[in-house]
Amino acid sequence: MIFLKAFFNGTFFPKEEVESLKKWNLILPPPSLFYYGIGIEKLFIPRIISTFKPITEIIGFWGQTGSFAWYNPDTNLYFTGTTNQINGAGHSAVMKGILKIIKAAL
Repeated sequence: MIFLKAFFNGTFFPKEEVESLKKWNLILPPPSLFYYGIGIEKLFIPRIISTFKPITEIIGFWGQTGSFAWYNPDTNLYFTGTTNQINGAGHSAVMKGILKIIKAAL
């Protein structure tokens, strides 16, 4: 989490350069939930998930073995950890938890 905070707060390079990494491309066809930038990805959050207070960005990256590092600029919340799984169940559980925490903070 120390690295993630330093990355998004401009410790390694100016914040403007971090913004330039957000050139989002949908790599997989819908219903893909990931937009890929330059070295980072953005989770697609349907408006139905957060109707009254939209979650605009959750950015970071999933590891191939269940590790994750995400940041939500709207709430200044950071999420890091591992699910100890390589299947989609771990990712799903993490996403549900992240969304619940962000909604409570909005």
